Amino acid sequence: MNSVLGIGSSGLTAQNEVLSAIAANIANVNTPGYASTEPGLASTISTVVRPGGTRLMGQTLGPNLTLNAGVGMVANPPVFSNNVQTTSSPSNLAIEGNGFFMVSGKNGLAFTRAGMFQLDAGGHLVLSGGQRLYPPVKIPLGEKFSISADGVVTVAGTNGPKVVGQVKIASIPNPQGLVSQGGGLYGLSANSGKPTVTIPGQQGTGPLASSAVNSSGTNLAQSLVNLVQAQTAYSLSAKVITVDQQITQSTTSLKA
Repeated sequence: MNSVLGIGSSGLTAQNEVLSAIAANIANVNTPGYASTEPGLASTISTVVRPGGTRLMGQTLGPNLTLNAGVGMVANPPVFSNNVQTTSSPSNLAIEGNGFFMVSGKNGLAFTRAGMFQLDAGGHLVLSGGQRLYPPVKIPLGEKFSISADGVVTVAGTNGPKVVGQVKIASIPNPQGLVSQGGGLYGLSANSGKPTVTIPGQQGTGPLASSAVNSSGTNLAQSLVNLVQAQTAYSLSAKVITVDQQITQSTTSLKA
């Protein structure tokens, strides 16, 4: 019965990972730019428990009899939201469609949908962690400014409006291939493809919305449904282990 114990154990492990992912999604339901994750499970490699051609009660049995060894989580891709919520800060930015902001920090260039930018002491647009918008945009301190849908940054100026910068964003072929770096930042992978830097609204990207941020990718109703399903699967896997232990005890008693 060791195979039953192993299968049940793999079920517990996999469903625990699923529950952790769902818990993170629910916890970040109000986190701007958060990418929810969708755990993907797959069966593990089957093992041969009875070779083909085995003789049993005068008969030759056919093909191999295989048994699946359990289950494991094989994928957890990010899912981003294009929904937008307004804020009171003109430096906050959202993308009304596809695309990612590029920011530079200690670990190099990263990509994000969390556009809660603010001005640092030098007038640069930065995230709360200090990552600077790339290419950098510098706004004269104390000046009233606006950012258009196509990313043009304009200040009022004493002699009339003046363009001081251009916000650019990245188009990524496969966003689900991005790798989380924490803090709403993502890095490239072989599956994400090579990004294309563009003006908002071009190359398949969406226009910008200022005084706004992208909403969390968590669908709360779906997350609650997933939570119930994962909890049920976890309980059933635990039940399998319990039944296996009971059968083992019964077999031991018979031998005694």
